[in-house]
Amino acid sequence: MYNNGSNVKLYRNAIGGILAGVFVICLAVAIYLWGFNADWFLPVLFLGLGLASLIGCFTAPNRKMAYGSLYGVVWFMGLSLCFWIGFWPWILLPVGFSIILGSLAGPILGALSNKNTPPENQQYTPTYEQKTTYEPNEPYEPGEPLSPYQPHWSPQQSEREKQELHQQQANQPEVEKEQMKVN
Repeated sequence: MYNNGSNVKLYRNAIGGILAGVFVICLAVAIYLWGFNADWFLPVLFLGLGLASLIGCFTAPNRKMAYGSLYGVVWFMGLSLCFWIGFWPWILLPVGFSIILGSLAGPILGALSNKNTPPENQQYTPTYEQKTTYEPNEPYEPGEPLSPYQPHWSPQQSEREKQELHQQQANQPEVEKEQMKVN
């Protein structure tokens, strides 16, 4: 959808700021309530994490991320409930919801859409034309075959070839220096 990711990054940074703000507000409320009764700290903290995860679910850029954040919502809300009530067999509630969420993955992913991201600019039309190098129904015709790799020196070379190669390599820096002087 996007050719460069800068628009998506800006959008996600704004949502990330909102999520952090929701969490910090819930953390402040939890600390404030802790002054009255210490039993309220963890339920409010997990409630804040659950709300942040829920907002993240609604604003996720793709369906799989939104589905994954649903697990966070279930577990944070379940932990909040368990700490609020103080009765730990209620932990089976988020376990059951996680099992249901896992079994309904297909329908949930099908129902979620990618309409949460900002719309792409419909007025923009590319100014270039894509050119294909071949027609899809034409057979492949190879070009010139590549020559096999030949190292600078091999044991099969004669002494004369070795001397010529060393002379060429010795003259090469002089030629490069002359070219640099001309430029």
